[in-house]
Amino acid sequence: MKPPEKRIGCSIAAISIGFALISCNGGKAPDKGPPAPPPQPSGIAEENRKSVEGPKKRIAARVNGVPLPTRDLVEEMNAIAPQYIGPGRKRTPEIDEKIRKEALDRLVYRELAVQQARREGMKADPGAVAEEMKRIRAEMKTEDAFRQNLAKSGITEEELKARIERSLLVEMITEKEIFGKVIVDPEEALKVYEKRKKSYKGPSRPMTFQEARPLIDKELMTAAVQKREDEWIRELKKGARIETAP
Repeated sequence: MKPPEKRIGCSIAAISIGFALISCNGGKAPDKGPPAPPPQPSGIAEENRKSVEGPKKRIAARVNGVPLPTRDLVEEMNAIAPQYIGPGRKRTPEIDEKIRKEALDRLVYRELAVQQARREGMKADPGAVAEEMKRIRAEMKTEDAFRQNLAKSGITEEELKARIERSLLVEMITEKEIFGKVIVDPEEALKVYEKRKKSYKGPSRPMTFQEARPLIDKELMTAAVQKREDEWIRELKKGARIETAP
């Protein structure tokens, strides 16, 4: 059975495609109107504009010899930045470096996950890729809008398809290696309840164990998934050749 909190792994499973056509929801964007351009937080996107517009050959890192374009790093930084920069939060060089490191970590993880999926013989279903392309076009309303979004994002239609395929591969391998290997002891929920029962409160009285059980199960699943995710990242990195650009 799939864990109820599959979104826990979204930050490492989703593949950014510039104008946010693919989200963490199994590779599908939320049904809330057409996708918007990526955030433009505190000048980060503007400062990196030349990197995005520059040659695609600019490399941020290599993972087992596979290059990770600087453009992809900039896109990921723009996606992450709102978590650190916003109203009332001052931007600093330390925060910028933290954003860059987290973005690069995500890109490296995804590449390692894709490589592992391919080693295990996994392949993205062409039908699923075609369906996603169809959905994206439908959300863009017109072919012109679709083309304009591709142009703004600096990617081709073939590159978009490749990103969808990669997203599906990451989803497949994480389903197997993370969510498929999470084990939660059923008796652990009762132990948690007995230890913290006063913190589980209903509208007019403390919750019974059965009432609090869904909250406890969710908490335990979240912790278990995070633990397995961390373990798998270490497994992937062990022996991998990761070279970052200066």
